[in-house]
Amino acid sequence: VQIADPALAPKSRPSDRRQVRRNLEAGYAVELIPGAETTAPQRAAFLDLYEQTMRRTEAAEHYFFGADYFDRIIPSERTWLALATDPDGAPAAASIACVSDGYLHYYLSGSADSHLADSPMKNVLARLTRHAAELGLPLNLGGGIIAGDALEEFKRGFANRTLAWRTS
Repeated sequence: VQIADPALAPKSRPSDRRQVRRNLEAGYAVELIPGAETTAPQRAAFLDLYEQTMRRTEAAEHYFFGADYFDRIIPSERTWLALATDPDGAPAAASIACVSDGYLHYYLSGSADSHLADSPMKNVLARLTRHAAELGLPLNLGGGIIAGDALEEFKRGFANRTLAWRTS
C-alpha cells in the first residue's frame, strides 16, 4: 500500500501540485467534516460521487454499498468526510477517512464525471495528507486493484513510503 508518512519528507508530483493550485485559484474548496457532523445531503453527495465512479470504472455490483451503509459508517467516531466542491458549490469529489490502528485510512472515494478534467480528487488527497500530518499519523492511501495499475500510480503521487499490507 502507498503511505503518506508525516515523519518523512513530503512527496508530491509537480504536476499534482500545479493542479491543486489551479483548482484552488478557480474556486474549488475542500471541507473536512467530522463524520458525526455530516448532514444527510453531504452523505447523499458522497454516495452520488462514489456511485458515479463505480459505474465509470464498471465495478462489480458488490461495490455498490447503498445509502444505509454510508449513513452507518460515516458518522462513526474518528471518521471524516472530505468533500470537494466546484466554484459553484456543487460536489466534485469526496472521500471517507478513518483513524484505526495508528493510521488515517483513506477508505472510499468518488469523483463527479463532469469534473474529471480538473482532478478535484487531488485536492481531496492533499487535504487528507495535511490532516494526517495534523493528527501525527501516516495516511494509508491503499493500493490499486492490481499492482502497478492507474489507481496505484495515482496514489503513489502522494505517497512517500510503500508498505506490504496483509489481511485475513
